[in-house]
Amino acid sequence: MATRFLTVGDLMLDVAVSGAGHDASVIVRPGGSAANAAVWAAACGAEVAVVGRVGDDLAGRALRAALEERGVEARLAVDTERPTGTFALVDGEIRADRGANAGVWALPELNADVVLVSTYLDVEVVRAAVEQSRARWVAVQGKPVEGASAVFLNERETEEPLEVLGERFRLACVTAGAEGAAGVLDGGVVHAQVSQAQEGTTTGAGDAFAAAVLVSLAQGLPLRHALAEGCRCGALAVASPDGWPAP
Repeated sequence: MATRFLTVGDLMLDVAVSGAGHDASVIVRPGGSAANAAVWAAACGAEVAVVGRVGDDLAGRALRAALEERGVEARLAVDTERPTGTFALVDGEIRADRGANAGVWALPELNADVVLVSTYLDVEVVRAAVEQSRARWVAVQGKPVEGASAVFLNERETEEPLEVLGERFRLACVTAGAEGAAGVLDGGVVHAQVSQAQEGTTTGAGDAFAAAVLVSLAQGLPLRHALAEGCRCGALAVASPDGWPAP
């Protein structure tokens, strides 16, 4: 039976802009942590649904269609007042409009084998998602949240040693880009390397890593194998034109 995987979090339209005038380059793609993790979990063989909010607009409808095309069930509420969130990278500088992701909103039932919650949501929504989740793995990404069983961070987000995180969470993982990742599960520390570094944008690589690690663990695989699979998927996300797995 396929692992039931549920992501809760931000859904964004990602826009990358470089150059100026009529010679500028503009790339638009679906994004947001919840969407990114969902499509990678599906690519790893899980049965996936994503919970989030979009605006009543073209971007929201495009995000829903893109998720469904990848076999992800889109449990998306529609905000009639706020637009779909937008993440823009303009000549290397970030511009973000949280749009419909912002504010406090009600959550549906969160029942699965794995629930992955993005901490980019308002803190009240994040806490509610962790508390309401009924899953073998309740994971958070971006910052530690009490009540979760797993936490995924990158080096910039980490404020305490991995071993200390391992005392607070059953599973703690810290990614280091091309240098790989480290994780601690039930007190045992494991390191993994990226087999081949890729050129491209790192947006979404951490989401791919978290999804692959959690699906692997839910399938009963050891942490060493799970971290290696996470690094593999993270590298593929970097190399992918849209940060998503190949259709």
